[in-house]
Amino acid sequence: MRWAVPWCWLVVVAAGCYGEAKREAPRSAEPSFHQVGLAFSKSAPEEKAKSSQPPSADALQRKIIYTATVNVAVEHFDPVPAQVEALVNRFGAYVAHSQISGSPGMPRRGQWTIRVPADRYEAFVAAARELGEVQNVSSDSQDVTEEYYDVEAHIRNKKQEETRLLELLAKATGKLEEVLTVERELARVRGEIEQMEGRLRVLSNLTAMSTVNLEVGEIKDYVPEEAVTYVTRVRRAWQGSTAALVSTVQTLSIVLVALLPWIGVLLVPMLVLVLLLRMRWARKRG
Repeated sequence: MRWAVPWCWLVVVAAGCYGEAKREAPRSAEPSFHQVGLAFSKSAPEEKAKSSQPPSADALQRKIIYTATVNVAVEHFDPVPAQVEALVNRFGAYVAHSQISGSPGMPRRGQWTIRVPADRYEAFVAAARELGEVQNVSSDSQDVTEEYYDVEAHIRNKKQEETRLLELLAKATGKLEEVLTVERELARVRGEIEQMEGRLRVLSNLTAMSTVNLEVGEIKDYVPEEAVTYVTRVRRAWQGSTAALVSTVQTLSIVLVALLPWIGVLLVPMLVLVLLLRMRWARKRG
């Protein structure tokens, strides 16, 4: 019996120690504003790595900017503006800029900057060459595929960051300074998204619509590299001779009109002089 008491005390002491340890264990606290922000900053790189994966080769669509310059010469410039307008309507294009220059008696020249759908670019250039005698044709292309999809991936990442900031702002119950910090970050992210979306729109427009710079000038003493037909040479010789004749007649008529006042002024003294000479001649004979 004298060993029963110590064993009972041992049981009581063990139970007390267990309860004391249970009371001293820390309770799980709710995450604070800083803890949520820390979790946000840690998870961002992982989500960014997932969302910035490049598109697969099957889904990849090349983004290429095409630009061409076509210079042609024509014998008569009058129908050219209407022909260019018909060409633009035929291919679903539009004129971004146009300029027609020239003066009376001088060759005229027209310049058009035309935006053409990318899938009809080559056909439009071929049709533009038929407007007259080709003097020069040049083309250029710029591959912006990498930049296009890189900007697109950055936009996705920034939109995810914007979503997380909005969630963090909605759950924030801390100090005003912390709330203002999140709002500043949100404004910065939104500004970057708008800037990148603007660049993406520019790239989309440049790749969807190609640019053709068309220049058309009237022929004046122009000799093409390829020999023209005999009929064309005869027609040009006749037109040149006719133009020279018309120009000469016009010049003579202008000179005659300019001399008319002087003829009127000089005619009266000449008539008086003739009469005096005749009267003198008559007296001598008499």
